[in-house]
Amino acid sequence: MPSISGINSASRMQRAIQQSPIPEMITDLAAGNITPVFSTGELRMRYRKDRISEAEAKTCMTHACRAHAAAVGSVLVVTDDAGKICFGYVPDPLLETDDPEMATAFHHLGKTIDAGHAAGIVAARPTTDTSLSVECPVFVMPAFEYERAHGQAVEAFGTYLTSFRITVARPTASSTPSG
Repeated sequence: MPSISGINSASRMQRAIQQSPIPEMITDLAAGNITPVFSTGELRMRYRKDRISEAEAKTCMTHACRAHAAAVGSVLVVTDDAGKICFGYVPDPLLETDDPEMATAFHHLGKTIDAGHAAGIVAARPTTDTSLSVECPVFVMPAFEYERAHGQAVEAFGTYLTSFRITVARPTASSTPSG
């Protein structure tokens, strides 16, 4: 298929970004008018002149968060497997996940995970499910003071990096308190 000068996928994507609310979202993030944990509903209201759908709000905010993280710095954020709870975050050392220096960041991030939460998930599984681990995904997000309730926004707008698998012992009848 012949290529038409000035029309290729890179230029088409650049035009689409410029015509979307992404540049305004980036500006609003930098100015503090919005935060990386705004809900998609709040984003749809704020950028209603663009008439964006829920999916478009999520996609645009993901792009805006990536750009904002590049400008202000990023953090690694760990959430629960359901993407509802944000356990904690640490500064992003900007290294490959298999770099030995990344182990320190992952170690500190792992300490933020609520072991009781993981144990509760395993205990609630049917006895036929013999899995003793819980996955906790790690996302890259712009530097911000993330709280426990921000897990859903982190999962929606963050860039997935890797996961932790927390292994816990399944409680036995003799180890559970009777009452």
